[in-house]
Amino acid sequence: QVTGIIGVRFITRRTFRREEIELTKALAHQATLAMQLIRLSQQSRQAAVMAERNRLARDIHDTLAQGFTGVIIQLEAAADANAKGLQKEADEHLGLAGNLARESLQEARLSVQALRPQSLEDKNLCEALDELIRKMTKGIDIQATFTLQGQVCPLSAEWEANLLHIGQEVLTNALRHAQASTFSTQLSFGEHALCLELCDNGCGFDQTRKHEGFGLLGIRERVQSMGGHMAIESAQGRGTKLIITLPLTTTHSAPYQ
Repeated sequence: QVTGIIGVRFITRRTFRREEIELTKALAHQATLAMQLIRLSQQSRQAAVMAERNRLARDIHDTLAQGFTGVIIQLEAAADANAKGLQKEADEHLGLAGNLARESLQEARLSVQALRPQSLEDKNLCEALDELIRKMTKGIDIQATFTLQGQVCPLSAEWEANLLHIGQEVLTNALRHAQASTFSTQLSFGEHALCLELCDNGCGFDQTRKHEGFGLLGIRERVQSMGGHMAIESAQGRGTKLIITLPLTTTHSAPYQ
């Protein structure tokens, strides 16, 4: 592919020495390299812009979209309780909906500033996951559990934020789409790997069909960015299990103090 032309013109015809020809070739080579560097710099800026757009899109999905799903679930529960004449329960669900809306708005503001989730500011991943599950399922007709296995290791802020968002995404799907009555989360720390298993007994889906929406795509991108592996086990009417395995390096081996 031709990207430019370099020409050398002399007023009078003459015979060039070998040194002059080599110098001209060297100058042309340097000019070509400069053009390539400019093009690579432009591509790098475009890639950086695209990466930032993808991050913002993923974070908006992880905060506003999931947060509003939680709000909708609580509002629906409030409407159901009100229809049954259970005013106290209805008020509790309305209060939870308001809290979720405020928290989601705050998380969205933090995402725009590329800051970590607020729940991780004063908690580790295990505590934040446990709190997230309790908040999202409070007053909802679903049995949700969180189990921790192994010696907990400190993780980077990026890993903790990614895993928390993954847990929120999968739980949101179970509450909103899977029609599940049970949801289990198990976080296991091994000697060389971390494993996060999220399982529901909902409607599941046919894995032979293309079934990867924005949420699942975002989970896959997060797992790949951490050098991990993601596996899905699901079938129609048999629930869904998501298994995420991440390698633990020596930087993650020390226990919490």
